[in-house]
Amino acid sequence: MNVVVQAIILSSQTLGEKDVRLELLSAERGRLAAVAKGGRKSLKRFVNTLEPFSLIQAHLRGGKVNLPPFLDQADLLNPFENLRFEPLTFAKAAYLSELVECFFKVGTGQAFFSFFEESLYVLNKGLDFWPLLKISFELSLLKASGFFPYLGESCLRCEKPLKRDVFFSFTEGGVVCENCAFEEDFALDLKLLAFLNHIAHVSPMRLRIIKPGAENLKRAERLIENFVLRVLNQEINSLRVLKEMFNNKSLANSHGGRP
Repeated sequence: MNVVVQAIILSSQTLGEKDVRLELLSAERGRLAAVAKGGRKSLKRFVNTLEPFSLIQAHLRGGKVNLPPFLDQADLLNPFENLRFEPLTFAKAAYLSELVECFFKVGTGQAFFSFFEESLYVLNKGLDFWPLLKISFELSLLKASGFFPYLGESCLRCEKPLKRDVFFSFTEGGVVCENCAFEEDFALDLKLLAFLNHIAHVSPMRLRIIKPGAENLKRAERLIENFVLRVLNQEINSLRVLKEMFNNKSLANSHGGRP
């Protein structure tokens, strides 16, 4: 069975001396894998089309049962080439891609394709609102994969309306009131809760008009990142690399650019 899909390359790995296995997110079939036979050496068929984060039109040919299909041809639709020029930008794109791989099983994730594509577009354009994009992406991914936290107006435990002091319970997966909160729960307030609910429904390009306070942004990022890690229950390699790069950048800035 042959099929043509629009897909973004999430990651790749070599198979033997010539072949390449690709992890893709497609608009039509969600997450899938494909094998490019001779992908490492076939310049005629795959020149510059198998780079990470590229948007391609993938011509797939059905393989054997329980094996990924073959990628016979790849037409480059958008290379998102700026994502690969600067290490920090590459690390950001790699984090988004790894999250997609972690949250979506094969055959799922179709509805998230457009949001993912627009997020890569924002990064590729160099638009400078990464913390907002990161939080929005994580929340949208949690929603699309069925793991969205409870961010309602009442306590998840006692169901009473929330007042000024609000907490987030990682064990319950949502917000609780002061009376029901445990010591390990994350303290927040109604303003931060409203911000999270708002940003969860904003497209990547619209994020540029949002101007949150620095402290609220930092707390929101810490909260949602910790929840993502709690849901996955595993380390995200690209996140570790990204944090190291940000730490090194901050250290260099504090020394006036000197190592």
